[in-house]
Amino acid sequence: MSIEMTPKKRLLNALGGGRVDRTPVIALSNWCVELQQSTGAKFPLSQTDPYEMAKLQSGRYEVWGMDLLISHNDVLSEVTMLGAPIDIGSVDKQPSVLKNPLAGVDPRNYELPKNFLEIGRNPIVDKCAEILVEKYEGLVPVFRLMAGPMLIAGHAWGVDNLCKWINTDPDKYEAAIQICTDLWIETARNSIDSHGVHGTYTTDATASGDLIDRTTFERYLLPEYTRFMKATKDVHSFMHICGNTRPYVDLIPNSGFDGFSFEGPGISVKEVKDAVGKRTALIGNLPTLPIILEGNPELIEKESAKAIADGVDILAPACGTPPLTPNANMIALARSVEPRKFKRKLITMKKVDIEKRHLPLEEEYRALTKSVIEGKILETKKMTEDLISKGRDPKEIIEKSILPGVITISELYDSGFVFIPELLLAADSMMEGVKKCQETLKDQVDSEDKIKILMHVAEGDVHEIGKNIVKAILSAKGYGVIDLGKSVEPKKVVEEAINRNVHIISGTSLMTSTRGAFPRVAELMKEKGLDIPFIIAGCAVDHSFAESMDYAVYCKGPEDSKPVFEGLKSDKKWKEIRDQVHKEYK
Repeated sequence: MSIEMTPKKRLLNALGGGRVDRTPVIALSNWCVELQQSTGAKFPLSQTDPYEMAKLQSGRYEVWGMDLLISHNDVLSEVTMLGAPIDIGSVDKQPSVLKNPLAGVDPRNYELPKNFLEIGRNPIVDKCAEILVEKYEGLVPVFRLMAGPMLIAGHAWGVDNLCKWINTDPDKYEAAIQICTDLWIETARNSIDSHGVHGTYTTDATASGDLIDRTTFERYLLPEYTRFMKATKDVHSFMHICGNTRPYVDLIPNSGFDGFSFEGPGISVKEVKDAVGKRTALIGNLPTLPIILEGNPELIEKESAKAIADGVDILAPACGTPPLTPNANMIALARSVEPRKFKRKLITMKKVDIEKRHLPLEEEYRALTKSVIEGKILETKKMTEDLISKGRDPKEIIEKSILPGVITISELYDSGFVFIPELLLAADSMMEGVKKCQETLKDQVDSEDKIKILMHVAEGDVHEIGKNIVKAILSAKGYGVIDLGKSVEPKKVVEEAINRNVHIISGTSLMTSTRGAFPRVAELMKEKGLDIPFIIAGCAVDHSFAESMDYAVYCKGPEDSKPVFEGLKSDKKWKEIRDQVHKEYK
Protein backbone atom coordinates (compact mmCIF):
# COMPACT_ATOMS: atom_id res chain seq x y z
CA MET A 1 0.00 0.00 0.00
CA SER A 2 1.47 3.37 -1.03
CA ILE A 3 1.63 6.24 1.44
CA GLU A 4 0.14 9.55 0.27
CA MET A 5 2.80 12.19 -0.18
CA THR A 6 2.58 15.84 0.74
CA PRO A 7 2.40 18.21 -2.23
CA LYS A 8 5.92 19.37 -1.40
CA LYS A 9 7.45 15.90 -1.47
CA ARG A 10 5.41 14.93 -4.54
CA LEU A 11 6.48 17.90 -6.66
CA LEU A 12 10.12 17.95 -5.59
CA ASN A 13 10.38 14.20 -6.20
CA ALA A 14 8.89 14.60 -9.68
CA LEU A 15 11.35 17.37 -10.54
CA GLY A 16 14.20 15.26 -9.22
CA GLY A 17 13.20 12.18 -11.18
CA GLY A 18 12.10 10.28 -8.08
CA ARG A 19 9.07 8.19 -7.17
CA VAL A 20 5.66 9.86 -6.74
CA ASP A 21 2.34 8.57 -5.48
CA ARG A 22 0.50 10.33 -8.35
CA THR A 23 1.22 12.87 -11.07
CA PRO A 24 1.67 16.33 -9.52
CA VAL A 25 -0.58 19.11 -10.86
CA ILE A 26 0.39 22.79 -11.01
CA ALA A 27 -0.75 26.04 -12.65
CA LEU A 28 1.61 28.59 -14.18
CA SER A 29 -0.59 31.61 -13.45
CA ASN A 30 -3.68 32.14 -11.33
CA TRP A 31 -4.79 35.74 -11.91
CA CYS A 32 -8.38 34.54 -12.23
CA VAL A 33 -11.55 36.41 -11.34
CA GLU A 34 -13.32 33.46 -9.68
CA LEU A 35 -10.25 32.57 -7.61
CA GLN A 36 -10.00 36.16 -6.39
CA GLN A 37 -13.63 35.97 -5.31
CA SER A 38 -13.14 32.58 -3.62
CA THR A 39 -10.11 33.70 -1.61
CA GLY A 40 -11.48 37.16 -0.79
CA ALA A 41 -8.40 38.81 -2.29
CA LYS A 42 -9.20 42.42 -3.17
CA PHE A 43 -7.83 44.31 -6.16
CA PRO A 44 -5.63 46.37 -6.31
CA LEU A 45 -4.21 45.22 -2.95
CA SER A 46 -3.78 41.72 -4.41
CA GLN A 47 -1.12 43.28 -6.66
CA THR A 48 0.43 45.77 -4.26
CA ASP A 49 0.18 44.32 -0.73
CA PRO A 50 2.16 41.14 0.09
CA TYR A 51 -0.43 39.85 2.58
CA GLU A 52 -3.33 40.27 0.17
CA MET A 53 -1.15 38.80 -2.59
CA ALA A 54 -0.42 35.76 -0.41
CA LYS A 55 -4.14 35.34 0.24
CA LEU A 56 -4.75 34.97 -3.49
CA GLN A 57 -1.76 32.67 -4.04
CA SER A 58 -2.93 30.34 -1.27
CA GLY A 59 -6.02 29.67 -3.39
CA ARG A 60 -3.89 27.53 -5.70
CA TYR A 61 -3.79 24.90 -2.94
CA GLU A 62 -6.81 25.75 -0.79
CA VAL A 63 -9.34 26.14 -3.65
CA TRP A 64 -7.92 24.43 -6.73
CA GLY A 65 -5.94 21.66 -5.00
CA MET A 66 -2.65 22.30 -6.83
CA ASP A 67 0.71 20.95 -5.69
CA LEU A 68 2.63 24.24 -5.98
CA LEU A 69 2.37 27.80 -4.68
CA ILE A 70 4.23 30.62 -6.42
CA SER A 71 5.32 34.05 -5.24
CA HIS A 72 3.07 36.08 -7.58
CA ASN A 73 1.52 36.07 -11.06
CA ASP A 74 3.08 38.62 -13.38
CA VAL A 75 6.52 38.60 -15.01
CA LEU A 76 7.26 42.30 -14.58
CA SER A 77 8.92 42.35 -11.18
CA GLU A 78 12.42 42.13 -12.63
CA VAL A 79 12.02 44.97 -15.13
CA THR A 80 10.54 47.26 -12.44
CA MET A 81 13.90 46.80 -10.72
CA LEU A 82 15.34 48.56 -13.77
CA GLY A 83 12.91 51.46 -13.48
CA ALA A 84 10.11 50.36 -15.81
CA PRO A 85 6.72 52.03 -15.19
CA ILE A 86 3.80 49.58 -15.29
CA ASP A 87 0.03 49.54 -15.54
CA ILE A 88 -1.13 47.58 -12.48
CA GLY A 89 -3.97 46.00 -14.47
CA SER A 90 -7.46 45.16 -13.18
CA VAL A 91 -9.41 42.23 -11.73
CA ASP A 92 -9.33 40.53 -15.13
CA LYS A 93 -6.11 41.90 -16.60
CA GLN A 94 -2.50 41.27 -15.67
CA PRO A 95 -0.08 44.20 -15.17
CA SER A 96 1.80 45.41 -18.26
CA VAL A 97 4.90 47.46 -19.04
CA LEU A 98 4.14 51.04 -20.10
CA LYS A 99 7.62 51.93 -21.34
CA ASN A 100 10.91 50.20 -22.09
CA PRO A 101 13.19 51.90 -19.51
CA LEU A 102 16.47 51.22 -21.31
CA ALA A 103 15.41 51.92 -24.90
CA GLY A 104 18.22 53.97 -26.42
CA VAL A 105 20.78 52.75 -23.86
CA ASP A 106 23.69 50.71 -25.21
CA PRO A 107 23.68 47.49 -23.09
CA ARG A 108 27.45 47.20 -23.50
CA ASN A 109 27.83 50.33 -21.37
CA TYR A 110 25.05 49.62 -18.86
CA GLU A 111 25.47 48.56 -15.24
CA LEU A 112 22.74 47.30 -12.92
CA PRO A 113 21.66 49.68 -10.12
CA LYS A 114 23.53 48.80 -6.91
CA ASN A 115 20.31 48.50 -4.88
CA PHE A 116 18.14 46.83 -7.53
CA LEU A 117 16.81 44.22 -5.07
CA GLU A 118 15.12 47.05 -3.16
CA ILE A 119 13.53 48.65 -6.23
CA GLY A 120 10.11 48.17 -7.80
CA ARG A 121 7.92 45.15 -7.05
CA ASN A 122 10.69 42.87 -5.81
CA PRO A 123 10.31 43.61 -2.06
CA ILE A 124 6.55 42.97 -2.29
CA VAL A 125 7.06 39.69 -4.14
CA ASP A 126 9.73 38.43 -1.76
CA LYS A 127 7.58 39.25 1.26
CA CYS A 128 4.61 37.39 -0.25
CA ALA A 129 6.81 34.32 -0.79
CA GLU A 130 8.06 34.54 2.79
CA ILE A 131 4.48 34.62 4.12
CA LEU A 132 3.56 31.54 2.09
CA VAL A 133 6.70 29.63 3.13
CA GLU A 134 5.93 30.27 6.81
CA LYS A 135 2.27 29.24 6.42
CA TYR A 136 2.79 26.04 4.38
CA GLU A 137 6.31 24.95 5.39
CA GLY A 138 6.62 21.15 5.08
CA LEU A 139 3.27 20.83 3.30
CA VAL A 140 3.22 22.78 0.01
CA PRO A 141 6.31 23.98 -1.90
CA VAL A 142 6.69 27.69 -2.64
CA PHE A 143 8.62 28.73 -5.76
CA ARG A 144 9.77 32.19 -6.79
CA LEU A 145 8.32 33.14 -10.19
CA MET A 146 10.85 34.95 -12.34
CA ALA A 147 11.26 36.35 -15.83
CA GLY A 148 14.14 34.88 -17.82
CA PRO A 149 16.89 36.94 -19.45
CA MET A 150 15.29 37.24 -22.91
CA LEU A 151 11.98 38.35 -21.41
CA ILE A 152 13.63 40.86 -19.06
CA ALA A 153 15.75 42.25 -21.88
CA GLY A 154 12.70 42.54 -24.14
CA HIS A 155 10.86 44.53 -21.48
CA ALA A 156 13.95 46.69 -20.84
CA TRP A 157 15.20 47.44 -24.37
CA GLY A 158 12.21 46.43 -26.51
CA VAL A 159 11.65 43.10 -28.26
CA ASP A 160 12.06 44.66 -31.72
CA ASN A 161 15.51 45.97 -30.80
CA LEU A 162 16.62 42.61 -29.39
CA CYS A 163 15.54 40.72 -32.47
CA LYS A 164 17.28 43.15 -34.80
CA TRP A 165 20.49 43.07 -32.73
CA ILE A 166 20.75 39.31 -33.23
CA ASN A 167 21.69 39.98 -36.85
CA THR A 168 22.93 43.56 -36.86
CA ASP A 169 24.63 44.02 -33.46
CA PRO A 170 25.14 40.62 -31.79
CA ASP A 171 27.46 42.16 -29.20
CA LYS A 172 24.59 44.33 -27.96
CA TYR A 173 22.24 41.34 -27.82
CA GLU A 174 24.77 39.27 -25.90
CA ALA A 175 25.46 42.09 -23.44
CA ALA A 176 21.73 42.61 -22.79
CA ILE A 177 21.18 38.89 -22.15
CA GLN A 178 24.18 38.65 -19.81
CA ILE A 179 23.14 41.72 -17.80
CA CYS A 180 19.65 40.32 -17.37
CA THR A 181 21.06 36.95 -16.31
CA ASP A 182 23.07 38.70 -13.60
CA LEU A 183 19.84 40.27 -12.32
CA TRP A 184 18.02 36.92 -12.63
CA ILE A 185 20.64 35.09 -10.56
CA GLU A 186 20.93 37.70 -7.81
CA THR A 187 17.17 37.98 -7.46
CA ALA A 188 16.79 34.20 -7.22
CA ARG A 189 19.56 33.86 -4.65
CA ASN A 190 17.98 36.57 -2.52
CA SER A 191 14.61 34.79 -2.58
CA ILE A 192 16.26 31.47 -1.71
CA ASP A 193 18.69 32.68 0.96
CA SER A 194 16.68 35.44 2.64
CA HIS A 195 13.07 34.37 2.11
CA GLY A 196 13.18 30.58 2.11
CA VAL A 197 11.62 29.63 -1.23
CA HIS A 198 11.97 25.98 -2.16
CA GLY A 199 12.72 26.54 -5.84
CA THR A 200 12.33 28.81 -8.84
CA TYR A 201 9.95 28.88 -11.79
CA THR A 202 11.25 30.96 -14.71
CA THR A 203 9.32 31.99 -17.78
CA ASP A 204 11.31 33.23 -20.74
CA ALA A 205 8.35 33.83 -23.02
CA THR A 206 10.16 35.72 -25.76
CA ALA A 207 12.83 33.02 -26.08
CA SER A 208 10.23 31.25 -28.22
CA GLY A 209 11.26 29.48 -31.39
CA ASP A 210 8.81 31.85 -33.07
CA LEU A 211 11.30 34.66 -32.39
CA ILE A 212 14.75 33.06 -32.41
CA ASP A 213 16.41 30.14 -34.17
CA ARG A 214 18.36 27.20 -32.80
CA THR A 215 21.73 28.86 -33.35
CA THR A 216 20.75 31.95 -31.33
CA PHE A 217 19.34 29.80 -28.55
CA GLU A 218 22.43 27.60 -28.37
CA ARG A 219 24.98 30.41 -28.63
CA TYR A 220 23.46 33.08 -26.40
CA LEU A 221 20.68 31.73 -24.16
CA LEU A 222 21.74 28.20 -23.30
CA PRO A 223 25.03 29.33 -21.65
CA GLU A 224 23.10 31.85 -19.53
CA TYR A 225 20.51 29.25 -18.51
CA THR A 226 23.36 26.97 -17.49
CA ARG A 227 25.00 29.78 -15.52
CA PHE A 228 21.73 30.38 -13.66
CA MET A 229 21.32 26.70 -12.79
CA LYS A 230 24.88 26.45 -11.48
CA ALA A 231 24.22 29.46 -9.25
CA THR A 232 20.98 27.98 -7.86
CA LYS A 233 21.78 24.27 -7.91
CA ASP A 234 20.81 23.86 -4.24
CA VAL A 235 17.09 24.12 -5.12
CA HIS A 236 14.85 22.74 -7.85
CA SER A 237 14.01 24.95 -10.84
CA PHE A 238 11.89 24.68 -13.95
CA MET A 239 11.59 26.76 -17.11
CA HIS A 240 8.58 27.73 -19.25
CA ILE A 241 8.95 29.02 -22.81
CA CYS A 242 5.95 30.11 -24.86
CA GLY A 243 5.15 29.27 -28.46
CA ASN A 244 7.11 26.96 -30.73
CA THR A 245 10.09 25.31 -29.00
CA ARG A 246 10.54 22.59 -31.62
CA PRO A 247 13.79 24.08 -33.11
CA TYR A 248 15.80 23.58 -29.92
CA VAL A 249 13.76 21.49 -27.49
CA ASP A 250 16.40 18.73 -27.44
CA LEU A 251 18.89 21.27 -26.00
CA ILE A 252 16.74 22.18 -22.98
CA PRO A 253 18.10 19.42 -20.71
CA ASN A 254 21.65 20.70 -21.33
CA SER A 255 20.74 23.81 -19.33
CA GLY A 256 20.34 21.82 -16.15
CA PHE A 257 16.73 22.78 -15.46
CA ASP A 258 14.90 20.07 -13.53
CA GLY A 259 11.67 20.63 -15.46
CA PHE A 260 10.52 22.12 -18.75
CA SER A 261 7.06 23.59 -19.35
CA PHE A 262 6.13 23.90 -23.02
CA GLU A 263 3.14 25.32 -24.83
CA GLY A 264 0.64 23.29 -26.84
CA PRO A 265 -0.58 22.74 -29.42
CA GLY A 266 2.60 24.24 -30.94
CA ILE A 267 4.49 21.06 -29.98
CA SER A 268 3.00 17.87 -28.63
CA VAL A 269 3.90 15.97 -25.47
CA LYS A 270 5.10 13.00 -27.49
CA GLU A 271 7.40 15.18 -29.62
CA VAL A 272 9.02 16.68 -26.54
CA LYS A 273 9.29 13.29 -24.86
CA ASP A 274 11.06 11.87 -27.91
CA ALA A 275 13.46 14.84 -27.93
CA VAL A 276 14.44 14.99 -24.24
CA GLY A 277 13.80 11.47 -22.99
CA LYS A 278 14.22 11.28 -19.22
CA ARG A 279 16.77 14.08 -19.00
CA THR A 280 14.27 16.57 -17.58
CA ALA A 281 10.76 16.43 -16.14
CA LEU A 282 8.07 17.43 -18.64
CA ILE A 283 5.43 19.91 -17.47
CA GLY A 284 2.19 20.57 -19.35
CA ASN A 285 0.48 20.59 -21.71
CA LEU A 286 -3.26 21.40 -21.85
CA PRO A 287 -4.07 24.21 -24.35
CA THR A 288 -5.26 27.19 -22.36
CA LEU A 289 -7.92 28.52 -24.74
CA PRO A 290 -10.04 25.61 -26.00
CA ILE A 291 -9.46 23.34 -22.97
CA ILE A 292 -8.67 25.31 -19.78
CA LEU A 293 -10.86 28.36 -20.46
CA GLU A 294 -13.60 27.17 -22.81
CA GLY A 295 -13.72 23.49 -21.91
CA ASN A 296 -15.68 21.78 -19.15
CA PRO A 297 -14.54 19.45 -16.33
CA GLU A 298 -15.28 16.34 -18.41
CA LEU A 299 -13.17 17.55 -21.35
CA ILE A 300 -10.36 18.64 -19.05
CA GLU A 301 -10.21 15.24 -17.36
CA LYS A 302 -10.15 13.53 -20.76
CA GLU A 303 -7.37 15.75 -22.16
CA SER A 304 -5.38 15.50 -18.92
CA ALA A 305 -5.44 11.74 -19.18
CA LYS A 306 -4.08 11.98 -22.73
CA ALA A 307 -1.23 14.23 -21.63
CA ILE A 308 -0.28 11.88 -18.78
CA ALA A 309 -0.42 8.86 -21.06
CA ASP A 310 1.88 10.58 -23.55
CA GLY A 311 4.49 11.26 -20.91
CA VAL A 312 4.10 14.46 -18.90
CA ASP A 313 5.63 14.14 -15.46
CA ILE A 314 3.79 17.17 -14.03
CA LEU A 315 0.34 18.10 -15.31
CA ALA A 316 -0.33 21.79 -16.02
CA PRO A 317 -1.94 24.21 -18.47
CA ALA A 318 0.26 24.89 -21.48
CA CYS A 319 0.62 28.56 -20.53
CA GLY A 320 -0.81 31.14 -18.12
CA THR A 321 -4.36 30.54 -16.89
CA PRO A 322 -6.80 32.96 -18.60
CA PRO A 323 -8.44 35.41 -16.16
CA LEU A 324 -11.99 34.18 -16.82
CA THR A 325 -11.18 30.50 -16.24
CA PRO A 326 -13.81 28.86 -13.97
CA ASN A 327 -12.64 27.36 -10.68
CA ALA A 328 -14.46 24.16 -11.65
CA ASN A 329 -12.10 23.62 -14.59
CA MET A 330 -8.97 24.03 -12.48
CA ILE A 331 -10.34 21.72 -9.79
CA ALA A 332 -11.05 19.16 -12.51
CA LEU A 333 -7.45 19.53 -13.70
CA ALA A 334 -6.18 18.75 -10.21
CA ARG A 335 -8.30 15.58 -10.10
CA SER A 336 -7.33 14.24 -13.49
CA VAL A 337 -5.51 10.87 -13.40
CA GLU A 338 -6.83 8.39 -15.97
CA PRO A 339 -4.40 7.70 -18.87
CA ARG A 340 -5.42 7.54 -22.53
CA LYS A 341 -3.34 7.97 -25.65
CA PHE A 342 -3.76 9.95 -28.82
CA LYS A 343 -1.59 10.95 -31.77
CA ARG A 344 -1.09 14.39 -33.24
CA LYS A 345 -0.82 14.68 -37.01
CA LEU A 346 1.87 17.01 -38.30
CA ILE A 347 1.58 18.66 -41.73
CA THR A 348 4.64 20.37 -43.19
CA MET A 349 5.78 21.87 -46.50
CA LYS A 350 9.29 22.01 -47.90
CA LYS A 351 11.02 25.38 -47.96
CA VAL A 352 11.53 25.26 -51.72
CA ASP A 353 7.81 24.62 -52.28
CA ILE A 354 6.86 27.66 -50.19
CA GLU A 355 9.27 29.86 -52.16
CA LYS A 356 8.00 28.59 -55.52
CA ARG A 357 4.44 29.59 -54.67
CA HIS A 358 5.14 33.32 -54.82
CA LEU A 359 8.31 33.91 -56.89
CA PRO A 360 7.46 35.86 -60.07
CA LEU A 361 8.28 34.30 -63.45
CA GLU A 362 9.85 37.45 -64.90
CA GLU A 363 13.54 37.50 -64.01
CA GLU A 364 13.84 41.19 -62.98
CA TYR A 365 10.83 40.93 -60.69
CA ARG A 366 12.07 37.58 -59.41
CA ALA A 367 15.43 39.06 -58.42
CA LEU A 368 13.74 41.88 -56.49
CA THR A 369 11.47 39.39 -54.70
CA LYS A 370 14.50 37.35 -53.62
CA SER A 371 16.20 40.53 -52.37
CA VAL A 372 13.19 41.30 -50.17
CA ILE A 373 13.11 37.72 -48.83
CA GLU A 374 16.80 37.91 -47.95
CA GLY A 375 16.37 41.29 -46.23
CA LYS A 376 18.89 43.09 -48.46
CA ILE A 377 17.71 46.65 -47.86
CA LEU A 378 20.18 48.60 -50.03
CA GLU A 379 19.96 46.08 -52.85
CA THR A 380 16.15 46.22 -52.76
CA LYS A 381 16.25 50.01 -52.93
CA LYS A 382 18.59 50.03 -55.94
CA MET A 383 16.71 47.33 -57.83
CA THR A 384 13.42 49.17 -57.29
CA GLU A 385 14.94 52.42 -58.56
CA ASP A 386 16.29 50.59 -61.63
CA LEU A 387 12.86 49.12 -62.44
CA ILE A 388 11.21 52.53 -62.08
CA SER A 389 13.85 54.13 -64.33
CA LYS A 390 13.00 51.53 -66.98
CA GLY A 391 9.42 52.73 -66.96
CA ARG A 392 7.88 49.94 -64.89
CA ASP A 393 4.60 50.82 -63.16
CA PRO A 394 5.34 51.39 -59.41
CA LYS A 395 2.03 49.77 -58.45
CA GLU A 396 2.94 46.68 -60.48
CA ILE A 397 6.37 46.54 -58.85
CA ILE A 398 4.73 46.51 -55.42
CA GLU A 399 2.06 43.96 -56.26
CA LYS A 400 4.08 41.57 -58.44
CA SER A 401 7.53 41.74 -56.88
CA ILE A 402 7.82 43.38 -53.45
CA LEU A 403 4.73 41.99 -51.72
CA PRO A 404 5.38 38.39 -52.86
CA GLY A 405 8.72 38.66 -51.06
CA VAL A 406 7.29 39.58 -47.69
CA ILE A 407 4.40 37.11 -48.08
CA THR A 408 6.95 34.37 -48.77
CA ILE A 409 9.04 35.25 -45.70
CA SER A 410 5.87 35.27 -43.58
CA GLU A 411 4.99 31.76 -44.73
CA LEU A 412 8.58 30.58 -44.18
CA TYR A 413 8.31 31.98 -40.64
CA ASP A 414 5.00 30.21 -40.01
CA SER A 415 6.61 26.94 -41.13
CA GLY A 416 9.67 27.37 -38.90
CA PHE A 417 12.26 27.95 -41.66
CA VAL A 418 13.10 31.53 -40.62
CA PHE A 419 12.72 33.54 -37.43
CA ILE A 420 11.84 37.03 -36.25
CA PRO A 421 15.22 38.66 -37.07
CA GLU A 422 14.90 37.55 -40.73
CA LEU A 423 11.26 38.60 -40.75
CA LEU A 424 12.12 42.10 -39.51
CA LEU A 425 14.90 42.55 -42.07
CA ALA A 426 12.58 41.45 -44.87
CA ALA A 427 9.92 43.89 -43.65
CA ASP A 428 12.46 46.74 -43.60
CA SER A 429 13.60 45.75 -47.09
CA MET A 430 10.01 45.70 -48.31
CA MET A 431 9.30 49.16 -46.88
CA GLU A 432 12.38 50.61 -48.59
CA GLY A 433 11.13 49.34 -51.94
CA VAL A 434 7.57 50.49 -51.30
CA LYS A 435 8.83 53.92 -50.29
CA LYS A 436 10.65 54.36 -53.62
CA CYS A 437 7.53 53.30 -55.52
CA GLN A 438 5.23 55.61 -53.60
CA GLU A 439 7.54 58.56 -54.24
CA THR A 440 6.86 58.22 -57.96
CA LEU A 441 3.17 57.40 -57.89
CA LYS A 442 1.02 60.18 -59.33
CA ASP A 443 -2.36 58.48 -59.33
CA GLN A 444 -2.83 57.24 -55.77
CA VAL A 445 -6.40 56.73 -54.65
CA ASP A 446 -7.66 59.61 -52.54
CA SER A 447 -7.54 58.75 -48.85
CA GLU A 448 -11.28 59.28 -48.49
CA ASP A 449 -11.93 56.44 -50.95
CA LYS A 450 -9.59 53.92 -49.33
CA ILE A 451 -10.75 51.08 -47.14
CA LYS A 452 -9.50 52.12 -43.73
CA ILE A 453 -8.42 49.67 -41.05
CA LEU A 454 -7.69 50.52 -37.42
CA MET A 455 -4.99 48.28 -35.90
CA HIS A 456 -4.00 47.67 -32.28
CA VAL A 457 -2.47 45.15 -29.89
CA ALA A 458 -4.73 43.84 -27.11
CA GLU A 459 -4.75 45.64 -23.79
CA GLY A 460 -1.93 44.31 -21.61
CA ASP A 461 0.06 42.90 -24.55
CA VAL A 462 3.22 44.71 -25.68
CA HIS A 463 4.23 42.40 -28.54
CA GLU A 464 3.64 44.31 -31.78
CA ILE A 465 6.12 42.84 -34.26
CA GLY A 466 3.42 40.91 -36.11
CA LYS A 467 1.08 43.89 -36.18
CA ASN A 468 3.80 46.14 -37.59
CA ILE A 469 4.61 43.73 -40.41
CA VAL A 470 0.95 43.34 -41.40
CA LYS A 471 0.59 47.13 -41.18
CA ALA A 472 3.45 47.54 -43.65
CA ILE A 473 1.91 45.03 -46.06
CA LEU A 474 -1.54 46.64 -45.95
CA SER A 475 -0.05 50.12 -46.38
CA ALA A 476 1.90 48.89 -49.39
CA LYS A 477 -1.32 47.59 -50.91
CA GLY A 478 -2.81 51.06 -50.67
CA TYR A 479 -5.16 50.62 -47.75
CA GLY A 480 -5.55 53.36 -45.16
CA VAL A 481 -3.96 52.09 -41.94
CA ILE A 482 -4.46 53.72 -38.55
CA ASP A 483 -2.18 52.23 -35.89
CA LEU A 484 -3.09 52.71 -32.20
CA GLY A 485 0.00 50.81 -31.03
CA LYS A 486 0.31 48.25 -28.22
CA SER A 487 -1.73 47.57 -25.06
CA VAL A 488 -4.77 49.59 -26.13
CA GLU A 489 -7.92 49.74 -23.98
CA PRO A 490 -11.09 48.39 -25.66
CA LYS A 491 -12.92 51.66 -25.04
CA LYS A 492 -10.25 53.62 -26.90
CA VAL A 493 -10.32 51.14 -29.80
CA VAL A 494 -14.05 51.60 -30.38
CA GLU A 495 -13.97 55.36 -29.82
CA GLU A 496 -11.18 55.79 -32.38
CA ALA A 497 -12.93 53.49 -34.86
CA ILE A 498 -16.05 55.67 -34.69
CA ASN A 499 -14.22 58.99 -34.75
CA ARG A 500 -12.07 57.98 -37.75
CA ASN A 501 -14.91 56.28 -39.63
CA VAL A 502 -12.94 53.08 -40.30
CA HIS A 503 -14.24 50.06 -42.21
CA ILE A 504 -12.35 47.35 -40.27
CA ILE A 505 -10.90 46.96 -36.76
CA SER A 506 -7.93 44.65 -36.26
CA GLY A 507 -6.45 43.38 -33.00
CA THR A 508 -3.53 41.05 -32.24
CA SER A 509 -2.68 39.09 -29.11
CA LEU A 510 0.41 37.00 -28.43
CA MET A 511 -0.27 36.39 -24.73
CA THR A 512 -3.21 34.20 -23.71
CA SER A 513 -3.86 36.35 -20.66
CA THR A 514 -4.60 39.41 -22.85
CA ARG A 515 -7.00 38.00 -25.42
CA GLY A 516 -9.93 38.65 -23.06
CA ALA A 517 -9.80 42.25 -24.27
CA PHE A 518 -11.29 41.22 -27.62
CA PRO A 519 -14.76 40.20 -26.34
CA ARG A 520 -14.91 43.56 -24.57
CA VAL A 521 -14.14 45.31 -27.88
CA ALA A 522 -16.95 43.32 -29.53
CA GLU A 523 -19.40 44.20 -26.74
CA LEU A 524 -18.61 47.90 -27.08
CA MET A 525 -19.01 47.69 -30.86
CA LYS A 526 -22.47 46.24 -30.33
CA GLU A 527 -23.38 48.95 -27.82
CA LYS A 528 -22.31 51.66 -30.28
CA GLY A 529 -23.92 50.02 -33.31
CA LEU A 530 -20.55 49.60 -35.04
CA ASP A 531 -21.43 46.83 -37.51
CA ILE A 532 -18.03 46.20 -39.15
CA PRO A 533 -15.58 43.25 -39.26
CA PHE A 534 -13.20 42.88 -36.32
CA ILE A 535 -10.13 40.94 -37.47
CA ILE A 536 -8.32 39.14 -34.63
CA ALA A 537 -4.92 37.53 -35.05
CA GLY A 538 -1.92 36.26 -33.10
CA CYS A 539 -0.99 32.95 -31.49
CA ALA A 540 -3.30 33.54 -28.49
CA VAL A 541 -6.46 33.30 -30.64
CA ASP A 542 -8.02 31.01 -33.25
CA HIS A 543 -11.18 30.73 -35.35
CA SER A 544 -13.13 29.05 -32.53
CA PHE A 545 -12.40 31.94 -30.21
CA ALA A 546 -13.48 34.43 -32.89
CA GLU A 547 -16.79 32.63 -33.27
CA SER A 548 -17.53 33.08 -29.57
CA MET A 549 -18.28 36.77 -30.20
CA ASP A 550 -19.98 38.98 -32.77
CA TYR A 551 -18.01 40.79 -35.52
CA ALA A 552 -14.77 38.83 -34.99
CA VAL A 553 -13.01 37.21 -37.96
CA TYR A 554 -9.84 35.20 -37.32
CA CYS A 555 -7.02 35.63 -39.85
CA LYS A 556 -3.81 33.64 -39.42
CA GLY A 557 -1.77 35.88 -41.72
CA PRO A 558 -2.00 38.96 -43.94
CA GLU A 559 -3.04 36.99 -47.03
CA ASP A 560 -5.94 35.41 -45.11
CA SER A 561 -7.41 38.89 -44.63
CA LYS A 562 -7.87 39.35 -48.39
CA PRO A 563 -11.50 38.06 -48.38
CA VAL A 564 -12.34 40.59 -45.66
CA PHE A 565 -11.32 43.54 -47.84
CA GLU A 566 -12.86 42.03 -50.95
CA GLY A 567 -16.05 41.27 -49.06
CA LEU A 568 -16.40 44.89 -47.97
CA LYS A 569 -16.01 46.02 -51.58
CA SER A 570 -18.93 43.70 -52.40
CA ASP A 571 -21.03 45.10 -49.52
CA LYS A 572 -20.90 41.83 -47.57
CA LYS A 573 -21.63 41.90 -43.81
CA TRP A 574 -19.20 40.60 -41.20
CA LYS A 575 -21.08 37.32 -40.65
CA GLU A 576 -20.93 36.37 -44.33
CA ILE A 577 -17.27 37.36 -44.49
CA ARG A 578 -16.45 35.31 -41.38
CA ASP A 579 -18.18 32.20 -42.74
CA GLN A 580 -16.09 32.47 -45.91
CA VAL A 581 -12.76 33.03 -44.15
CA HIS A 582 -13.27 30.37 -41.48
CA LYS A 583 -13.99 27.64 -44.02
CA GLU A 584 -10.24 27.49 -44.54
CA TYR A 585 -9.63 26.61 -40.88
CA LYS A 586 -12.23 23.86 -40.45
